[in-house]
Amino acid sequence: MTEDIWKQPAKGFTDKSIGRTEEQIVQKETEIGFKFPSLYREHMKIQNGGYLWKSALIHNGDVNELLFNGSTIDQIINHGGYKILKDVLLEYMDKEELESSTESEFINLERLPILSHMDGHTMLCFDYGYNVESAYEIPQIVHFELECADNGYEEKLRVKSYDDLINKLVYYGYESTSFFIGLKSDEPIEQIAGIINKTFDLELEQKTNDGYGWYNFEKWYYGELKINSKLSAHLRITPNKFQSKTFLFQNNKDFNYVLDIDLRIGVESFQDNSNYLKSIIEEFLQPFLSKQNWDFLQIPYHKENPEEIEKLKKSFEFKEKSNDEKLPPTMYKSNGGESDKTNDNTSNKSRSWWKRLWS
Repeated sequence: MTEDIWKQPAKGFTDKSIGRTEEQIVQKETEIGFKFPSLYREHMKIQNGGYLWKSALIHNGDVNELLFNGSTIDQIINHGGYKILKDVLLEYMDKEELESSTESEFINLERLPILSHMDGHTMLCFDYGYNVESAYEIPQIVHFELECADNGYEEKLRVKSYDDLINKLVYYGYESTSFFIGLKSDEPIEQIAGIINKTFDLELEQKTNDGYGWYNFEKWYYGELKINSKLSAHLRITPNKFQSKTFLFQNNKDFNYVLDIDLRIGVESFQDNSNYLKSIIEEFLQPFLSKQNWDFLQIPYHKENPEEIEKLKKSFEFKEKSNDEKLPPTMYKSNGGESDKTNDNTSNKSRSWWKRLWS
């Protein structure tokens, strides 16, 4: 079964956002003259474009934001809109200028259907071989710079296929800093909030707004979770299911509620060192979580930032423990909560201070 990669619309699906039919996809393929990759077709049948949960790309051994500033995967629109990169370029370049914009012996900009308009200054395209004579059957993915390019467009990044792009996308970067915990509970949300208030001496505030368009709940709860004198997080408790019947985490529909923990005070680089921060969060929430049926639904990709780790150390008062003290169990959990020691790229030196962290 194909994984649902989308953030579902909080207000529900419309005729434009509901997944495309086979006929609609074939019609678009006929318009552009190429067949879409199989995985892309499956994704567009689930939902017609939109925001992705994972928007940063692992490329050449590093992770960098790719889909940011409101970037989405474009909807399939039949008989309308820009179809290919050439359509966009002709808005500010004449045909003669465009044809002479490259030194390549072969150029065919008709082979660059648009995957994402990105932020408007860059463009993500399928490449069916725009600069080679023989067209590709399986397109590669190319990221183009438009605004600062000398010739109108400049290739900035290339991925060998759509499948490879999706496999290398991770949850990381701007607006991808929250740790999400799912709860399975038959209790009403106000009772869940009450238990958290009592456990951590909080006064969570009941909210009914739409969270800048990301929410559609009858009510949800918000407050500040102080982990220590220097480290604190924004805490949100929401249902998983929107009033429109779509979901916050549609791949985890069996979880009734979602805790959104977003560290905001005490660290400067909120997206880094997620394995460490995950362990801090889990240990702090244990008095509550130990009595719940729960799991991590989404945590940021772990990119180690030694400078920030040192700052985290200083935010805690260390107390020596015995030499045989074990690390917190979550220290060896990967993104999503499953045990994975082999993929944990945290250095032994950096881990050593955890032995003295919890008293």
